[in-house]
This record gives sequence, C-alpha cells and structure tokens, in this order.
Amino acid sequence: MKRIACAFALAMLFGGCSASSNSTGGVEGVIFPASQANFVGDATGRKGLTYWTPSESDVAGAFPRIQAFLKSEAPSIASRLTQYRCQYFGIVVEGKKRIYCNFFYRDGGIANWKSEPLFVEGGGDWYFQLEYDLVSEKCLNLQINGGA
Repeated sequence: MKRIACAFALAMLFGGCSASSNSTGGVEGVIFPASQANFVGDATGRKGLTYWTPSESDVAGAFPRIQAFLKSEAPSIASRLTQYRCQYFGIVVEGKKRIYCNFFYRDGGIANWKSEPLFVEGGGDWYFQLEYDLVSEKCLNLQINGGA
C-alpha cells in the first residue's frame, strides 16, 4: 500500500502548542488546540471556518455515535476501529460546533501524529475523516481515502 504522508509545513510554527492525548473506545487519539485547527481548512479546501478546542468529554460523548455511524455507513471500518488512531479538531460551521475526526492506521509508522496534523493521500480505507456535530449529534461528511 503506497502512502504519502505529509505534515503541513505550518505545523512547525505551532511547536509551542500542545495537544492532549486520550483513548476512547479503544482508539488512541489526540485533541488539537484551536491554534492548530486551521489544518482542517487547509486539508479540505474549505474557507470561512472558525476553530475551537474540544474537551475530552466532548470527544468521549461523540465517540459512541461515531461508532454507530460507522457500523451503518462503513461496516468494514467499524469492525476494525481499534486498529486506528485519531486526531480531533474543533471547527465551527455555520455557527455550529463540530469535531473534525482524522482517523488513520495505528501501525502506519507515523511518528509525530500527536504533535503534527496528518494529511495522507491514498492509503484506502485505512485513512478517513468525518465530522461530528455537537448540536444535532450526527456524523457528517465521511471521506474515505482512495487507493494508492
């Protein structure tokens, strides 16, 4: 499987910012501060996003709904969810807080995943993203990477 993993050069600017680690539902994860969440706009090409920092309780509350969503929409991913890690970012879309979830294969040899936002091209369903809306409690915009 060919993967091209590249951390944004801008991440170097945020060396003093720290992300908080957590583990939810058997998935090791890290919550990035609002100061690093502009990665989402860069990675998705979306303009006009604003950012916030999710709490561990925000992520823990979202995770059961994320699991249920994946069981329905991407059962092959859901069946091996504990083989992933996740980076969590807070974004605001049309005034509503969302958690942008950047999932990737935990054994992919990615060293700085706890400190640098990760952008991967290819890699198939070992790399996917989705958003969780805190108000509606729904998952949105599931994006599964294509093959190499």
